[in-house]
Amino acid sequence: MKLKKRFLLPVLLVAGLIASPAFAEEIVSNGNYPMGYFIQQQELAQLAQENLPAPEKQIAPESSPSTSESDETAETATPMTRYTSSAIKVQPLSHIVPMLNPNEAALPRRDAVDIASYQSWMTQADFNALKSAGVKTIVVKLTEGTWYTNPYAKSHMQMARNAGLNVATYHFVEDPTRIQNEAAYYAQVAQSLGVSKNTVMIEDAEYPSSAYNWTAASQVFANTMKAAGYHNIRYYTSQSWVKSGVMNASVLGAKNLWVAQYPAGTPSSNPSNSYNNGWKDSNTTNSVYGAWQYTSQMYFQGTASLRSHGVDTSVDYNNIFAPVESSSPSGYKNIYRLYNTRNMEHLYTQDANEKNQLPNISKDWKYEGIAWYSPNSSNAPVYRVYNPKSGEHLYTRDSNEINVLSSKYG
Repeated sequence: MKLKKRFLLPVLLVAGLIASPAFAEEIVSNGNYPMGYFIQQQELAQLAQENLPAPEKQIAPESSPSTSESDETAETATPMTRYTSSAIKVQPLSHIVPMLNPNEAALPRRDAVDIASYQSWMTQADFNALKSAGVKTIVVKLTEGTWYTNPYAKSHMQMARNAGLNVATYHFVEDPTRIQNEAAYYAQVAQSLGVSKNTVMIEDAEYPSSAYNWTAASQVFANTMKAAGYHNIRYYTSQSWVKSGVMNASVLGAKNLWVAQYPAGTPSSNPSNSYNNGWKDSNTTNSVYGAWQYTSQMYFQGTASLRSHGVDTSVDYNNIFAPVESSSPSGYKNIYRLYNTRNMEHLYTQDANEKNQLPNISKDWKYEGIAWYSPNSSNAPVYRVYNPKSGEHLYTRDSNEINVLSSKYG
């Protein structure tokens, strides 16, 4: 089944001077929603309503009852919406659903782009172009509910890393009354895909409605993720849910919140409440939070695909998407993971100096964070052997294998 993503675009129909909404459609799969899907419906509907004058309700006059046709008309008389010509003030479509170019003056920074399976068209060239355009982080949808895993998540994360971009992930909450199960599923999938424990993990809280205790649910979400070893938790939601207290900033932490709110028009056409929600005012208001998603229609210019596909874009005010290393538990040490984009090998090391120096020695090495914690003492050592011809590392617990390989190949 498919649902049609409807964007309300008020336009003026000349006939009869009656204003009516038109629709632009984007196909969205039922049960696989991209970040901001429901927030955008709410925001655009509100913008459309605010850009139309208050209607004057009238009842269509009855025709003469002398014919059967007029009898039918009388029985089915319906309200009509009439607008006087002087009352109609139709904003250009660009003020309702602005298609933004990153070269637009006074735009907030383009720090983060979030993607889901709907961006299956993205190739390595697109990620490279986003990096060149100043994007720092790609936020990848991992899961939804307790059943859906994004089939493109693994390749998207890898291409982002190859481009030198930071990677964060998100989970779309389907049922807040089962939030513990959903968070456990999210953590399980993340582990299966090799998502490092210092990665920023994000709860997407926008569905099905605000009529839940979302603050309490979000706390359960965070606790469940932390129990699975993921400690860097953030919360994505609408600005209106934060302002109304549905997502309590005092409890969850304002800097942990990633709010979505889409100003009308562009910074040049709508700088400060000349229409709905001016850009300058929105930027000031939202800067108290960790990050602000301000558009779903950013058309980056680096590739043909990016020029023809708008993507969600955010400013990261407080670097909330960057991985943060937590200290290892008592009696354990960190095992760091690095990735080599040339030979596509992962390197694991407990040597913090090695972890820090390899990316400086070669741009091919990308640090990916803490892979796991290893006990300070153990009766089962793990050996690492390096092959200079292939550039690969071998990890093994077999001391005999180490001796044979070293003696045979030096």
